[in-house]
Amino acid sequence: MKRSTSALFISLLLSPLCVFAQAGALDAVLARTDAALAADFYRAAQQMPAFGVPPPVSISDERYSDTPAADYLPLNKRAVYEYEYTSSEFTGVKTIRIEFMEYSEAARTAQVNMIIFNKTKPKVSNFVMTAGPDGIRSSDSPIAGPRLELPFPLAYNQVWNEGSDRNRVAALNAKVAVPAGVYNGCLKITSKLGGGDAGSAERYYAPGVGLVYEQIAAEDSQQTIKLTAYQLK
Repeated sequence: MKRSTSALFISLLLSPLCVFAQAGALDAVLARTDAALAADFYRAAQQMPAFGVPPPVSISDERYSDTPAADYLPLNKRAVYEYEYTSSEFTGVKTIRIEFMEYSEAARTAQVNMIIFNKTKPKVSNFVMTAGPDGIRSSDSPIAGPRLELPFPLAYNQVWNEGSDRNRVAALNAKVAVPAGVYNGCLKITSKLGGGDAGSAERYYAPGVGLVYEQIAAEDSQQTIKLTAYQLK
């Protein structure tokens, strides 16, 4: 009978409720308990797996945002963007001017004009951005070429592949400073070029504005654009 009582007592002490007991208070109780029973408890406790209570989940600014996905890259606004463009492939700073032209509500498509100003002859090109079920796709971009600008539905830590590049939604409420100002609540996308073997890239989209910063650090070159001016037409 005494052994049965001991086993019951130890079982209760090792129950989940014991997790919340203060060690000092428990030692005080065992000091007033039968010595054989207390010894049985300590032996049983030593065989229990060690564990800790995890910290509470923090709803951090990096993970959550109330901004609708399309607001990070609004296609239906007639706007002009100007960026400073630096690269390891040339000296000095170039200017990139991007203008959002016509928008088709039916096709959810925006016509975009891009000019890269050189010291000699500017390079002019036109491309299209389209909002579809899988996200906003662009037939070109300032320094990265055609790509999925952002995925739908948009979620923190979402990943997708384009060729050998692996992209990830790294933040939904990030902060970035560029010559045009400081932007909060930005979408941040990071990329591992060639799966990480060919370099990395990151880009930021500000709510209601669009692309404000992008950097590509490849094996053989580094390119960066920073928004210097933004104007709604």
